[in-house]
Amino acid sequence: MDIPVPPHLRGPQAYTQAEIPPFVQYTSPVPTSTSSTGGPPLPLNLVARICSFITAPGDIARLTRTSRLLYYMCLPQLYQTVSLHSYAEIRYRDGRPEGFGSGSPLMMALNGLVTGTQGAIVQRLRLWGQWQELGVEDFAKGRVPENSMMLNILLRACVDKMPKLHDFAWELDCKPLKTLYQGLSTKSTLTRLTLRFPKSRLPRPSVIVPPIPSLKALRVMDIDPLCCPDDISLLLLGSKQLEDVRMHFSPRMRAGAEATLNFETYWGHCWSAGYTPKLKHLGMQNWYGVNNAGWNNLVDMPTLTSGCLLDCFGGATGGSANVYVDDTWKAIPRRKNGHFRTIRINEFSASLVKLVAVSSGLENVYIVSTATFSTTNSPVTSTPGTLPTPDLSPSPDASTLSSIGASYISALTQSHGSTLRHLLLSNKWPISSNQLSSLVRSCPNLTQLGFALGFSSTMTVRLLIPFLPKLYALRILDNEQLRRNDANVTDEERKIAMGRDMAEIEMSSLRWIGVGDIVYEAVGMLDDPESPCGMRREIVNVNREKVEGVEIWGLATGDLMVG
Repeated sequence: MDIPVPPHLRGPQAYTQAEIPPFVQYTSPVPTSTSSTGGPPLPLNLVARICSFITAPGDIARLTRTSRLLYYMCLPQLYQTVSLHSYAEIRYRDGRPEGFGSGSPLMMALNGLVTGTQGAIVQRLRLWGQWQELGVEDFAKGRVPENSMMLNILLRACVDKMPKLHDFAWELDCKPLKTLYQGLSTKSTLTRLTLRFPKSRLPRPSVIVPPIPSLKALRVMDIDPLCCPDDISLLLLGSKQLEDVRMHFSPRMRAGAEATLNFETYWGHCWSAGYTPKLKHLGMQNWYGVNNAGWNNLVDMPTLTSGCLLDCFGGATGGSANVYVDDTWKAIPRRKNGHFRTIRINEFSASLVKLVAVSSGLENVYIVSTATFSTTNSPVTSTPGTLPTPDLSPSPDASTLSSIGASYISALTQSHGSTLRHLLLSNKWPISSNQLSSLVRSCPNLTQLGFALGFSSTMTVRLLIPFLPKLYALRILDNEQLRRNDANVTDEERKIAMGRDMAEIEMSSLRWIGVGDIVYEAVGMLDDPESPCGMRREIVNVNREKVEGVEIWGLATGDLMVG
């Protein structure tokens, strides 16, 4: 028997308890009425609204066991997102292994999805962790181990029983097989697919992933040509609705200076068919290969609105052994339209400065200070018959990085000042008071701003910030200058000073303030006789998790998949 869609998921109108199916009313011995006095119950749309604020799966599961009504209302919310974690070793609780008397928690969960009716309401399915492959020596004999094959067959059965599945993520340390891919290709509701390939070099079957016509977002992680990744070229060709493609490559190629990556491996079918994917977002991380195609042959540039490139082209911070390949990317083509809106990068080069200077219309620029690939991990160099010697190429000094940063800031303010909304600069670019003044004058529409101080007087910030009337979030990045400025200032003194300044200059739109690793929230007004205006904004400390939805914090990471 299939579980029907609850009325509160079909529309906003008010409902009564009479609409609960009879078979649901007898799923619990607890009375159905929500009123202790026996009066009329709340409309179901109000109950659904209240339940929507509960997000922890454990809390939702406990709520479904409190009454028949809440079971009916919360069951779809409980099973909309299913995340299953696999462990390589048996875990013990109270001296007994998990799943004592039956199978592992993962297998029992998959059994419930196959044999029960909950699969009908699953919308997002994720498998992650470590899968203990037994009999890996079978790969060398040309056969897939039995437990890996059974896992894929079981998942295929699960997927076939999920008519509403729109997000599937495979993040195990083994590979999906053809039988699972075939099941996913038949899902007309599937819009997002996440794949993580194994990092081991065991010989495995490499599957040509079939097209998924409804797919809109594709995320592929840990691509390594030596680890038998699956072929996604046909998927890129046949999935005509693709809008977001993110490809994370293993950092091993760049660290080892192995230019084994080639765009033809992934876009070859598209080129042969004369098709250019019309993507809105393209993200790449740890790419290391010669530029033999150019951006115009990868995506339809007029439709591309955002991009994320992390540790791809070396730039000023690249290793000396990578320069021969990275230099092929210096000739970046000029954009012929103004549709590009968002960019997130963590590398600095003169060629990118030129690209920023000749383009227009950028709204969101995020310069990530974190580098996932470091020159300290550069490859060793050796000649036959000699011991390898480490790459001792010097890292760029602070003045070089600061000079490149000044060029970036100048190009951004001159070509994109009127359109910029979010701007996060690198903590390696301490800006002077004059640069900050020019930035504020040229970018009046900024709502989020993050930068590193290059001067000692905080009075300059206090005088200039009022000229950004729409500013919602301000972040001062951690650097040596900030630590010197705050050496003798306590946290409480800083909050009082910020509250008085914000009240005096009437910064009512500013809510989030970051000083180094500390995050503050401006929540209201307080009386303060010592303040020039008699009041000050109330400033409170908050956890970093609270501002993950604010882009200058949430996107300041080396994780390609965020955002």
